[in-house]
Amino acid sequence: MTLTASEIHQRFKEKGLITEHRGPDNRVERFAPIDDCAAGDLVFVDHAKYLPQVSAGKPAVVITSAEIADQMGAETAIAVLVAANVRLATALVKQAYDDRDYYNSEWPRIHPTATVHPSVQVPEGAVIGPGVVVGANVVLGERVVLMANAVVETNARIGARSILHPGCVVSHGCEIGADCMLKAGCVIGSEGFGFAQDEKRHNYRIPHTGKVIVEDRVVIGANTTIDRGTYGATIIRSGAVIDALCHIGHNVDIGEDCIICAHTGISGSSKFGQRVIATGQTGVLDHVTVASDSVLLHRAGLHNSIKEPGMYAGGPTQPLKEYLKNMAVVPRLAEMWSRLKKLEKAVADLATK
Repeated sequence: MTLTASEIHQRFKEKGLITEHRGPDNRVERFAPIDDCAAGDLVFVDHAKYLPQVSAGKPAVVITSAEIADQMGAETAIAVLVAANVRLATALVKQAYDDRDYYNSEWPRIHPTATVHPSVQVPEGAVIGPGVVVGANVVLGERVVLMANAVVETNARIGARSILHPGCVVSHGCEIGADCMLKAGCVIGSEGFGFAQDEKRHNYRIPHTGKVIVEDRVVIGANTTIDRGTYGATIIRSGAVIDALCHIGHNVDIGEDCIICAHTGISGSSKFGQRVIATGQTGVLDHVTVASDSVLLHRAGLHNSIKEPGMYAGGPTQPLKEYLKNMAVVPRLAEMWSRLKKLEKAVADLATK
């Protein structure tokens, strides 16, 4: 790695991410965690409690806040880059210099075992790995990466610079925007869970003829499934991130910049506003609406819509303050029950006198 502190500063100062360079212009050899840093390393420091480890490890470059940088005055041998947002700097600086190179692998740019329909125009910068299947009339954007055994079915669209990890499936007619990442084994556009029953309760599949639209800058975790619309589209809007092992039902609409954590299940035709956070194992019934900027906690179970932004928890979902009060009572229920029975007996004894 040939990288200096001044190069990082120059690259990010106009964006307002790295606002100042203090100290020497040290060279970076490695990005490292704070607890394993040494000479030549770059580390990100978002809390002053890590400063003793920085002093002990003597890394080459520290990216930190102005407040913490002021506390490092004695560390004159360390180059300090001041970041307006250390967490954001961690993301963007690592993306720029310390991310996986998806465009240069051990394979040819288009692997000979890939099957690409003759109707598909493969852009010059695209990478297509072993065992990939690309169906008829698929549209591939510039610098798309389809890793081993990914499948893109007929009439689907993959936007520029989007990356499909091994084993991903994008079903027919579905649309993936630009700068998306679909991690291993996720399935976009599988048929939703829709069946009709006759008088003997035999099940009959209802064809789902809609699609899935994933807008730009969306990340979808491994083995997550997003069902196509019965009619119309299931929509994942720009900037949303969905963790591994989630299930998004047919005709769901996930708003911009939402965060959906692992094992969450969202039933058909539900709609999330912008910036909703659903923590692990959230469950949402069908046709539920969640207001923008809501946070769903502690295995939230939504039976009804949430109309006001706030923090909600438990199942059935309650406002967080009520939930915490109720949870505090739960360990004492046996004691409270015992006391109630004693009071009932005392009242009964008084009534007989």
